[in-house]
Amino acid sequence: MKVIIAAGGSGGHIFPSVALAHELKRKGIKDIYFVSSRRRLDRNMLEGCGFPGYFLSINPMPLRFRPIKMVVFVFKFLMDIITSVYILVRTRPAIIVGFGGYSSGAISFIGKMFRVPVLIHEQNFFPGRANRILSRIADVVAVTFKETGTYFKRSEKCIIHSGNPLRLNILSDDKEKSLKNLGMDAGRTTVLVMGGSQGSSFLNTKASEAALALKRSLGDKIQFLHITGKKDHNKIKDFYADNEIKAAVFSFMERIDQAYAASDLIVSRSGAAAIFEIAYYKKPMILIPYPNIKNNQRSNAIYFSDKGAAIYREEKDLCGDDLYREINDLLKDKNKLSEMSQAAGRLAMPEAGSKLADAVILLGER
Repeated sequence: MKVIIAAGGSGGHIFPSVALAHELKRKGIKDIYFVSSRRRLDRNMLEGCGFPGYFLSINPMPLRFRPIKMVVFVFKFLMDIITSVYILVRTRPAIIVGFGGYSSGAISFIGKMFRVPVLIHEQNFFPGRANRILSRIADVVAVTFKETGTYFKRSEKCIIHSGNPLRLNILSDDKEKSLKNLGMDAGRTTVLVMGGSQGSSFLNTKASEAALALKRSLGDKIQFLHITGKKDHNKIKDFYADNEIKAAVFSFMERIDQAYAASDLIVSRSGAAAIFEIAYYKKPMILIPYPNIKNNQRSNAIYFSDKGAAIYREEKDLCGDDLYREINDLLKDKNKLSEMSQAAGRLAMPEAGSKLADAVILLGER
């Protein structure tokens, strides 16, 4: 069986798609091809995965009708259609799996025209535009959150609750070893700050302000792991050093499992890939969703907050002092931390990759 996996645009699309690919490989599927965008971020994330890839244009659909942007979109989409025909003729897949975003559009439409079964996977609680459109032609719609199925106007028979595939091959859980590898002290409380695959200048600034206040109140009882993205890395690293705050600062972490394992509390955006990996580690979270209207992180954060696994705060309502108080209050309330940890563990679905892989194989064998 040959499988095409289409994913791109963010780590939230790519990480679970790579997790699915490894699970399919574990189940005996050898011919797996990725289709992604030409963005450098997408290429970098897929490098080293061991699967051949094809790359389409960077071509998100305009949110509003603007003649010039629409003409550019249509032209690029037509070019991607031609490339997609070439990909299908060359690979002859038994099934196409789309993970949303603009990388999934052209290849899924052409696949349907060639009568190739299409399965799409929606990572977020509220589905993105691409998947809402593609759901009309998909044979199966897989969702991370069970409640998400209500947003798709399809028969219940076409919708499966798979969960979000986790990169189990990299998720090891050894706190003591991870702390040592990261140069952190085992006797301190560790707060992890992460702003998504590209980093977040807002979180970097507010978290560093909160870190300074926490150092003043807790002294050598606290330390920080901070994943900044490339843009702010040197600035944030210098900030911690200048203020003599114990911290390990990274622009990006290949071994994100060590950061999860080492931490006691995590401040993060609320992309589905990240929060389900955090839940796998049963870590309490403070979630601050990316505010752009094209992004669906807010509904993820609200869901995790309603389930007791996270504190949800909006970026527009948050300053450094607010974040300091949230972290400080949580660290003082051990019972609350324990309850959030248990709630996070209940939301994790480590079997999601295997369940989705089974659905892919079943559809591909029809």
